[in-house]
Amino acid sequence: MECNIIRDLIPLYIDECCSTESADMVKEHIGSCKECKELYEDMKKPSDISSDLPASVKLNRIDMWKASILQSVLLFISFALIIVGVASESVTPYGITNGTWAMSLIIPATGFMLSLANWYFVKLYKSRKTFSVISAVSTLGLIASGYLWALLHYDMVATLFNSAYEIDNVFTLVHFFIGAVLTMLFCITSKILSNQYAKWLGKE
Repeated sequence: MECNIIRDLIPLYIDECCSTESADMVKEHIGSCKECKELYEDMKKPSDISSDLPASVKLNRIDMWKASILQSVLLFISFALIIVGVASESVTPYGITNGTWAMSLIIPATGFMLSLANWYFVKLYKSRKTFSVISAVSTLGLIASGYLWALLHYDMVATLFNSAYEIDNVFTLVHFFIGAVLTMLFCITSKILSNQYAKWLGKE
């Protein structure tokens, strides 16, 4: 009976997770019981399971970890840009400049972040090239949809043709230009990094 109890405690004793009293009891018992001592010595030996894994399996796990980190970093960056854009937009809730931060930062970052949802379905694509192209196209499509909504919501077209706001129109056009540059960068980034992401996940 005592051996059965000691054998149950040995794993805890090895991991140093048992109480001092239990540890003393195990130590005293294995000092006098040959069978329990042999069991203790066997369990104390380091496991060779991990070393028996093929190198390809280990590499695949590292690549999967890299892919997960990449996606998480991109989600964090795009979300951070959205927060900056929203904070900046809140400073100009009214007037001709309302919506400029949405056009230059919020919409491109939001479109890029939403396009990352496509990355969860990478295994459904036949090739890495197809996946990267679709990723870039979906990024462009989502951002373009956001711009269409913004043009209607903020009535930007009427604003740009209003001669009473020439200085503000320049300000608005600058933000349009920034938004266009960011859109291009996000599309290029989406294509390049989605290709690498798919490669890490074993997509040919």
